[in-house]
Amino acid sequence: MAILCFSACLLLAQLSAVAGGANRLTAEEERNGWKLLFDGDDLAGYRIYGNAEAPIIRWHIDGDAMCLTERKNGDKSKVDLVITEQPRGDFEFSFEWKIAPGGNSGIFYKVVEGEAYPKPWHTGLEMQLLDDAGHEEGQIDTHRAGDLYDLLAAKKRLAKPAGEWNTSRIISKGNRVEQWLNGEKALSFEIGNAQWKRLVADSKYAALSEFAKAKKGHIVIQDHGDKQWLRNLKIREL
Repeated sequence: MAILCFSACLLLAQLSAVAGGANRLTAEEERNGWKLLFDGDDLAGYRIYGNAEAPIIRWHIDGDAMCLTERKNGDKSKVDLVITEQPRGDFEFSFEWKIAPGGNSGIFYKVVEGEAYPKPWHTGLEMQLLDDAGHEEGQIDTHRAGDLYDLLAAKKRLAKPAGEWNTSRIISKGNRVEQWLNGEKALSFEIGNAQWKRLVADSKYAALSEFAKAKKGHIVIQDHGDKQWLRNLKIREL
C-alpha cells in the first residue's frame, strides 16, 4: 500500500535530521519535498486563528522549540496558531512535542477558517497531545495522546511521560488518514465510509455539518492553557 511506503522514508529522514540538528532539513528531505514550518529562530509564518491582526502573546522560543506558556487562572484569553499559511490537500506532517505535567493539547488538521467556524474543531480533526498519566482526560478512551479526539482510540498507549519528547506524524491522502506516535501507527481511518459515519453520529461532531468535509485545510496548534513545546515541524505535499 503506497501510504505505508512513506513510513520507511520518513524514518530515514528523521534519523538524518537528528544528526543534522533540530529544525533543519537534510538534502534528502529537500529533494523529497519537505518544508519546515518552524526554523527555530522566530515565529514567522504564524498567526492567530480567526484573527490575523491579533498579536501572538504566549508563544515564544525556548531553546530549539516553540513554547506556549501556561495560561494563569482567571485568564480566559485563548491563542490558537495556524501553522500552514495556505490550506493543504494531501500531505504528510511530522513534528516533535512534549507537554508539562498534567498538560493537554492537540493538533488540528483539515481546518477551514472563517466567520462561520469560530473554533478549529468545527471543521478540523484533532490528534490529541496529552500527559496521559497526569490529566483526567487520560482516563477517557479516545481522549489520550495519539487518539483521534473523541472519535478513535490509538491501538495502544504510545506516549512518553510528561516532559519527554514524542515524535508524531499525520498522513492524509484522499479520504485515508493515519496518525503515528513514537514510530508506531496509532490508528487509521477513512473519512466518509460507514464506520466513519457511525463514529461521527455518536460524537460531539454530529451537529457540525462541515466537520471533516474539506479537501484542503489548515493545521492549527491547540491552546488548552497548558505549557507545551514543539520542534522539527515539517510537512510535504503528497
